[in-house]
Amino acid sequence: MKNIFKHQQPQSEDTCFLTENEPNKEKAFPQDQASVKTNLPVSVTLRQQLNINKYENEHLNITSCIKTGNTLVFTDCENDRLIFCNSDGTDIHHIPLSYIPSYMTEVNSNTVAVSCIFNRTILIINISKGSVTSTINTSGYCRGILYNGNNLYVVIDQSIIHVMDLTGKIIRTITLPSYRIYDITEDRDRLVYIDLTSIYCCSLDGKLIWKFKMDKFQDLRRVTTDNEGNVYVTDINSHTVLVVSDDGKLDREIRTKSDGLNKPWGIYFDKKEIILLVCNVRDGKAFLFDVKKKLA
Repeated sequence: MKNIFKHQQPQSEDTCFLTENEPNKEKAFPQDQASVKTNLPVSVTLRQQLNINKYENEHLNITSCIKTGNTLVFTDCENDRLIFCNSDGTDIHHIPLSYIPSYMTEVNSNTVAVSCIFNRTILIINISKGSVTSTINTSGYCRGILYNGNNLYVVIDQSIIHVMDLTGKIIRTITLPSYRIYDITEDRDRLVYIDLTSIYCCSLDGKLIWKFKMDKFQDLRRVTTDNEGNVYVTDINSHTVLVVSDDGKLDREIRTKSDGLNKPWGIYFDKKEIILLVCNVRDGKAFLFDVKKKLA
């Protein structure tokens, strides 16, 4: 097996399935008490389970995933590459990379942006051509990444967001509500972040709207939202996909280890087809779920 520490990464990072047990140094924020119409519960049904292992005994480390049209894309930090295939799991291909990929966002149907944390680099990749089209150097360790409104929102050093264009020009900076933010997504005119234990919903200028935290969940990894503003998060220690309402007041475990989840890491909601994509970090299994809002 390839030595996952070959790049001499700090022990406190999630890039290649390293467990983080550092003290939570987040700032204390009260949850906003403003009531918003709740959109839970949702109904989640398995559409298909996929195996993205192309070769027998292949070692994978899948940390992010997206669905764009009929194509699924995964970051494999064990082998420094992207894996992509059809949504039925067929026609598996790889795009080799010079850096370790970690977080990913869709720019358009043919293009993704991938952050490579310790290389302090963002790669713009054309998945149709299978090539890196441009590279952006960042001022610090770049983690969660979001493409929204023609700009990239990039978590830098877990404490700020740099909003930049696709050339890397920084447009503005957003201060984050915690010192250990990992992933970021968007919810209409709001941003949603996670650290290891909490979910934060903020305005576009970084003002906290609400915060969700439950002691059971101590290792949150990736976050996505649906069309109703519900927030979906993977927790690897409890082998769970958690969904939280758009006001941060209600939660529900929608998938667990009994459903085949084994340290789920990557997660992505396809808002066009209303499909949730989830991938386990190690075993090469990915899941497509149909999501429906239950009628009151």
